[in-house]
Amino acid sequence: MSSTSERPVSRHSVVSIFYFLALGAGVMRTFSVGFDIVALNKIIPSEYSMEYGLMAQWVSFVVTSLLVLFLSAKKRIDEKPRPLGYLVDPDFGRIGVLPKKPMIYTFIGGVFAGISTFSYYWLVGTNPDASAVLPFGQLAVIYLLIGDLMAEKDTPTIIEVQCIMSIMFGVLLVGVSPEGEFSPLTLLVVLVPMNMSSAVLTYYQRKTKRHEIRPGLQVDTLNMRLWSLLFLNTVFSLLAIPSLNASSWQIMTVTFVPLLWATIGGSLTAFFSIVMYSRALGRGSMAIVNSLSSISVVLGIPLMLIGNLIVPGSFGTISTAASLWTLKIFGVSLVMIGVIALQASDVRAIIIIRVKPQTGDLLPLLFNIKGVESVSGIAGDIDYLLSIKARSLAKTRSQILSRVQKVPGVESIHTLIVLKDYR
Repeated sequence: MSSTSERPVSRHSVVSIFYFLALGAGVMRTFSVGFDIVALNKIIPSEYSMEYGLMAQWVSFVVTSLLVLFLSAKKRIDEKPRPLGYLVDPDFGRIGVLPKKPMIYTFIGGVFAGISTFSYYWLVGTNPDASAVLPFGQLAVIYLLIGDLMAEKDTPTIIEVQCIMSIMFGVLLVGVSPEGEFSPLTLLVVLVPMNMSSAVLTYYQRKTKRHEIRPGLQVDTLNMRLWSLLFLNTVFSLLAIPSLNASSWQIMTVTFVPLLWATIGGSLTAFFSIVMYSRALGRGSMAIVNSLSSISVVLGIPLMLIGNLIVPGSFGTISTAASLWTLKIFGVSLVMIGVIALQASDVRAIIIIRVKPQTGDLLPLLFNIKGVESVSGIAGDIDYLLSIKARSLAKTRSQILSRVQKVPGVESIHTLIVLKDYR
């Protein structure tokens, strides 16, 4: 494992790296879903989506294991012997078992990921259309928001309600079939097992990535992906295998080799999507990361159109009905507006703190307060400087400032609201 003292000074700012990771995760997810859609439209019938999923997931585990093993090889980087995976995640040292607590988080996340993945393959089997499938996954941000509200025993603001409604109606519009219908069963699967499980997965991914093995060294995302995928595949297999029959095994035998390029391509893009997403979660809030990675919603329609121009029929049948495309584009716009508005509505503030004489180190206590993004110890008249973020000024006062005041040793605080950032 590498340590922060060994890391070179990056030529890129922390903000630019964060945006690259979050946006890159969305782009890679688009291509990952694209491989699945092509496979179900051109190679294996979509009614065998579970069979395809079973093959794709275990191929992904093999590919991921080999890739992490390869990235464990040493090479001189910045004049020091480091693993190749250091270039992907500076926290990576070599393939290995995670510490106890992160492994428990990964196991819990993997269980829910298996449920979400089962729902995903059912969905692509009934609707092999990337432009519809990609927006369906964005409902997880609603559950993350609702979870925050329940944990804080707080009521949602007007903007939060508007964003939730925007995302919900957008997904409904995107999911309209060419016949102008929407399946209630599809809505139920999207709302409950797929996105609720995805929200729990995101929560535990963030907890895992932010766990410090030692000061300055967090859990690496490469081993996180490997172990999470093992737990995910185990749960997914337990759910999928009972629904298979004799013809299922036969179709898997016949199509395994023709599907190999699609399963390997999907494995590689999914690997980098999850690694980039997990690294972004370690640097920013879940709402911001989900907002940026939702670029996959926008990319779904051009992927479908361009893909069908290159390989006709590979991304499904393109409807010529102008009304349907109007609904889809309007739905995608609503999803994007809702997700981005959740992030854009945040209020940022700087808190100046003075503490009582002979007070010990408060950095860990202050940083653990929900909504605090960073804490700095300052020399001089000011003791600590906090950067915080909340959904509104009222929540800044009720949820963050009140907790800061209750920290033992805090004598006085002064709040400065940030009107505009330039980074």
